[in-house]
Amino acid sequence: MEHEQIIGAVDQAIEELCKEFRSRPTLFYSEHDMASFFYALLLRNLPVSKAHDRDGSEHLLVHLEYPLPFRCAMSGDTFEIKEDNERTPEGVPYERGYCPLVVLNPDYITQYPYEYVKVRDYELYKKAVLPNLDKTKPAVLYGLQLVLHSDPFPLLQEERSKEAIGTFSAEVNKKADQLAAAQAIPGFMNRIKVLTFLKGGADEVRTFLFKTLSERPEVLVCFSY
Repeated sequence: MEHEQIIGAVDQAIEELCKEFRSRPTLFYSEHDMASFFYALLLRNLPVSKAHDRDGSEHLLVHLEYPLPFRCAMSGDTFEIKEDNERTPEGVPYERGYCPLVVLNPDYITQYPYEYVKVRDYELYKKAVLPNLDKTKPAVLYGLQLVLHSDPFPLLQEERSKEAIGTFSAEVNKKADQLAAAQAIPGFMNRIKVLTFLKGGADEVRTFLFKTLSERPEVLVCFSY
């Protein structure tokens, strides 16, 4: 199966999700709702939704909360990769990052057994998989983040609007930074997108947010009325 066919099907599912949000935003209460709806769209749209690993076991291509091959700090407004030997102020290792939704490469799945493909054993993955990733067969064809702001932002003239928009924009950028870090690992992640959904709001606020968030090519902004 050609990678571009799968990527094209993901892009089509993104368009369908945005269409649903624009026309029926009250379907979605949370980002988990959106991820679940999108998961179902992907399974329906993909030209192939399953693959067999090296041992013949069957895998779905679409997965939620897929672990990333690095530890990181995501507190506050910033994303920062951490070394494995670094410790938090509490003296424990930093947690691994994860991608809320991925579409795996069937060609990648066929190369490894189940324990390697699911990436739960970090030490095993670093030793047996990470050094052998192939840029022509990336492990993840598409990595996606979903961000939902369910209430309209205040008018720009209101002081609280600037703070709310700044906080939201920082959250979107933080998630985009995490995906960009995963994409920078050779052979790990091919395409990335942060799907950003906002409900309602005045035209001036929508225009400002669209201009601000769309400065990053990996961020897609979708508004509902």
